Amino acid sequence: MLRMEFTDNGCSASLVDVIALASRDADPTAAVVRNLARNELLFEAGDIKTKIYRVETGAICVYRTRADLTIEVIEHVLAGDLIGLGFLDRHSANARATVETKVRCFDLDAVDDLIDNDAHNKARHHDAIEREFAFRRESLAKSARERPMVRLAAFLVAVSHRIGDEGGDPALIDDTVDCGVIADFLGLSVDLLALALMQLEMRGLVETAPPHGLRLKDISALEDIAAERTDVPLTWAAPSNEELLAAIQ
Repeated sequence: MLRMEFTDNGCSASLVDVIALASRDADPTAAVVRNLARNELLFEAGDIKTKIYRVETGAICVYRTRADLTIEVIEHVLAGDLIGLGFLDRHSANARATVETKVRCFDLDAVDDLIDNDAHNKARHHDAIEREFAFRRESLAKSARERPMVRLAAFLVAVSHRIGDEGGDPALIDDTVDCGVIADFLGLSVDLLALALMQLEMRGLVETAPPHGLRLKDISALEDIAAERTDVPLTWAAPSNEELLAAIQ
């Protein structure tokens, strides 16, 4: 026989447990807590957003790595601040703990409730949206600027493969083809072709090689660019951990 125990309010103990559990689930302070070690990443640029985080203790640096591999610090997030806000589906920056840090994790759809009576975090949410709009605009502009480079990389890769199939050195492109012909073929002006070539040269992927014309220094990286992978790294040395930590702290 099931024995029912009653509390002062007349509810059975089992029912009280259910009510308590439901209240805990509805309480945002009952969200999952995550502990971060010093220098541990909370998320990286490009990661899909899965949670909104509130810093309980410690501090987090939000930063981006520029194309030249230097660090751009966006903000330092302190206790009480929400992080992971914005409208994009993916994070546009990195978030790294600068000291031992505790964050509380919330579902993405909890943001309205979290900022409803919190003017400080409501302003942070607005700022995050503004930053992501700027990031999206810059990304689109960058994509438009880099498209001539993508076209030229695809052309050079195709020519390289043909030369290799014919038994030649796939890393060497002779200068028998007129630049104007190449520009017309790629649908570019001669000036844009020159700019695209300079971009590839600055990335360390091609170089002039008289009397051959052009030497392809990294065909694999050119193939990546031709596939419109805009995250292809430069050939310069990446910053050391010490340099990275010094930049974000």
